[in-house]
Amino acid sequence: MPVPVDELTSDDRFPIKPDTNEYHVLGFLVAHREYGFTRREIANRTALNKTAVSNTMDRLFEHGLIERVDNVYYVDPSRASELKRRLESLDSLVQFFESAPDDSYAEKGWEQELPTFDPDGKADAPEGNSETAEAQAEALIADIEDCRRTE
Repeated sequence: MPVPVDELTSDDRFPIKPDTNEYHVLGFLVAHREYGFTRREIANRTALNKTAVSNTMDRLFEHGLIERVDNVYYVDPSRASELKRRLESLDSLVQFFESAPDDSYAEKGWEQELPTFDPDGKADAPEGNSETAEAQAEALIADIEDCRRTE
């Protein structure tokens, strides 16, 4: 039977961000999905303090990412693979952005290097450079022609 596309797509964002208490606790529970743990055991095994674990467990439970029975927390085995993939996706994104080359737009003041735009088709030169855009274009054309002559 056909399934409506609305049921296949979800706008729900994954409520976990990298390098947060939720990320570390959920990762721990996914890695040890065959067991349930008390808050104290989770605190001892994740190096988080008991208060942080307590708040974290409440948030993870509210988001429906973990289950709880008699103060023992665990990952539903039927969701463990999905949660593992989502955590791995977060890891991949972090690695991607950490290894990406520096972005010139990230440098403070990058917008000062751009010419201003005039809807009449004229561009102003960046501050500190009195040469007009037309003069710059002519100089560039002359350089290209000189290079062709020397080849």
